[in-house]
Amino acid sequence: MLTRPQRVYHWDRRNSSISSDRLADEDRPHLERALAVYRASLGERLGRLRDAARAALEGLRPDRVEAVVQLLDDAATYEWPRGRGQAERRVGVFARAAARHPLLDPGDRAPIVTEVFGACPPRDADLAALLYADYPEFHRLRSFPDGYTAEDLRADYDLGQAQALLYSALQVSVEARGDFRHIVQYARLSRLLHRIEPAPGGGYRFVFDGPNSILRHTHVYGVDFARFLAALVQARDWQLAADIELRKGWRPLTFALSSDQGLRSRVPAPTLFDSTLEAALAEKFGAEREGWRLRREAAVIEAGRNLLIPDFVFTHADGTEVALEIVGYWTPEYLAAKLGKLRSVKAPNLLVAVRRSLALEAGALPSAVLPFKSRILLRDLLPRLEAFRR
Repeated sequence: MLTRPQRVYHWDRRNSSISSDRLADEDRPHLERALAVYRASLGERLGRLRDAARAALEGLRPDRVEAVVQLLDDAATYEWPRGRGQAERRVGVFARAAARHPLLDPGDRAPIVTEVFGACPPRDADLAALLYADYPEFHRLRSFPDGYTAEDLRADYDLGQAQALLYSALQVSVEARGDFRHIVQYARLSRLLHRIEPAPGGGYRFVFDGPNSILRHTHVYGVDFARFLAALVQARDWQLAADIELRKGWRPLTFALSSDQGLRSRVPAPTLFDSTLEAALAEKFGAEREGWRLRREAAVIEAGRNLLIPDFVFTHADGTEVALEIVGYWTPEYLAAKLGKLRSVKAPNLLVAVRRSLALEAGALPSAVLPFKSRILLRDLLPRLEAFRR
């Protein structure tokens, strides 16, 4: 996944718009040469491999090179000494050298290194690689996928640049007319702050708070945003608009994407998200418990101009109905707004479950909020459900 320093974009000052960089057909030969470097370099150090790839990409526009090299590294698999052993051996070498200080003759170091590692490379560069084999610069290439083509690399670059631009988003809206259910699932499981409302031209609009709009966890939140986009591009008939703030205090720029632009992700969307929390609760609760029946994603609640799609609906034998929505990232204001949507409309009782570790701001929690640590416990959930019957 690309980082902020690796992103490349095009800024149109006339209409305050911005677009992410995309590779062209004429860039393909450069990508082929870089791929050949990785395929022919099994066992090579990461630092040397990256330098060789940069040399192979010499004809590519310079500001694109680091992003391409990063994506090649992401596709590769590296190996290095794991655990504390390597650091302990390194300390052992330095401790023995200190005891024999001063070591004026370069040949005096060989017995020390051999004593710890079993051998001593003759060249200084190889000695550094031996001592610091656990440092990224000296990781060794173990494998590179045979089926990874220049077209795959180009697709990863185009998507990665769009993802990296969204790191600076204040707000993102997605209008969807096709694959609505899938996008709902992506929106929920991405854990991002969002709301859903009917779109003027039909379909639905998802409105997200962007990574630049929150106070903390910006990097992690931005990564989840990138994963959401990787899932979204696999859906049909959608349009995305984002307000991008490149620097604090600058006027936001408009970034637009759509399903017609040909972005693609090589990773199947369902594998991007972890729904084990919901699955574990459904399995633990069962179909019925203490008079309550559980249904998953069984309701679309209209709250004014907004829609709520809870994860579960619990229905008691006496007719009491409680919707449970599990929220990812949250702030007290976000929860208050979500609960406030239901005050003026006829809707089921709503219970919102929040993971404490994903709080973006501290604050008191409303009574209709169920906090949890890593999983929702039935001993906490059932009393909350019963409270709605009174």
